[in-house]
Amino acid sequence: MRDTDTITAISTPQGEGGIGIIRISGEEAINIGSQILRHPSGKKIITWPERQVRLGLAVFPDGSVIDEVIYFLFKNNRSYTGEDVLEIQGHGGLQNLRKILNSTLKAGARLAEPGEFTKRAYLNGRIDLAQAEAVIDLIRSRTDLAHKAALTQLRGDLSTVIKEQEKKLMEILVPIEAALDFPEDEIPDLKREEALKIVEGAIFKINELLANADQGMILRDSATVVLAGRPNVGKSSLLNSLLGEERAIVTPIPGTTRDFVSEVIDLNGVPVRLIDTAGIREIEDLIEKAGVERAWEIIKQADLILVVLDSALGITPEDYQMLNQIKERVPIIILNKTDLPSQISFKEIKKEFPQNKVLSVSALTGAGIKELKSFIREELIGTNISEEHPFLVTRLRHKEALEEACKYLRFTAEGITSHLSEDLIAVDLRAALEALGRISGKSVSEEVISQIFSQFCIGK
Repeated sequence: MRDTDTITAISTPQGEGGIGIIRISGEEAINIGSQILRHPSGKKIITWPERQVRLGLAVFPDGSVIDEVIYFLFKNNRSYTGEDVLEIQGHGGLQNLRKILNSTLKAGARLAEPGEFTKRAYLNGRIDLAQAEAVIDLIRSRTDLAHKAALTQLRGDLSTVIKEQEKKLMEILVPIEAALDFPEDEIPDLKREEALKIVEGAIFKINELLANADQGMILRDSATVVLAGRPNVGKSSLLNSLLGEERAIVTPIPGTTRDFVSEVIDLNGVPVRLIDTAGIREIEDLIEKAGVERAWEIIKQADLILVVLDSALGITPEDYQMLNQIKERVPIIILNKTDLPSQISFKEIKKEFPQNKVLSVSALTGAGIKELKSFIREELIGTNISEEHPFLVTRLRHKEALEEACKYLRFTAEGITSHLSEDLIAVDLRAALEALGRISGKSVSEEVISQIFSQFCIGK
């Protein structure tokens, strides 16, 4: 899987900027640097001190100057990729950076594939696969809490927990396999009580990780929260109030929103995609009817539904019909327009829908909006997570691997207590360890590795 080519790429986003960065990684990094860089005097560079910033000139193969740059070298034992890495910082600007990049290509480097720098860091043992995935999560994090969770994983907190459990489980497996491979040697029998404690401890630890996995995935990917209800109940006004800006068009005419309006907000650390759908009602207008059908599709896929009612008008048969159609999703019921005389009794609707949270708000005045945001956050991720204790499991791939490991560990525990033969216990134990290994990358296919790193941008 390792590639000995020396790779290069622009590592900063396209567009104008004060600084643009080109990275070169591989055993030919210094050789390529000697061809495309010069001292400010124009002389060739002979010495390459490690981790020291130097001023120089980036040049074409014929020696003509492209840009004044700074550059620094990281040797393989101290670099991000585990290879020699030369970083060149020039003036930002697409044309300027492309010229420097082309110069590195002509000097013998190959254009890096998406995520190839991080992939080499993984293949060279600088980071494991879970840490590599955290790199892209850190880049794409939309909130402080998501950033903290990604940084925690990048630093190896999840990997440390997994490695600790793998080490303990190996203490059981190694003597079993030794006894199976060398039956003539006098290897002590499995100490079943001690082994059971280790397995049960691993199950407990994995269940701790799984307890908040769904919320962790919301933190990474964002949750979809849909505003649903009849036309003109104030969904668009409520969306604007939650966003803190005029995003949706608001008019007194029913049916203004004919498709949907979507925006992502930072809801106290949780990335939330708010969707204002077309008003749900029976309608003959083909365009609005299509919007209503689309609204139902979005509602079915939502992580959380807010059913908005017009408290000044009162609850209607259409409101009851909608609430009954989605009662299994347990939506939050929002009584909007409380700045007007209310025709809905809070106590009565709470009595009629005891399983639902009910909140009174006014999208016009902002009353109840802060409480609504807290309601939404609590429904999505609960109240036990903070920046000091962020989620460790934020990917479906990790969750599935942990669930599989837990399944085989339960089989292992059953085998120990029911006095199954040690070879059968070893089969389940190996399967559990293989599942855990998929998180760190110890037991994962090249296809999965390629799929993971294809999500990265070029230059990272």
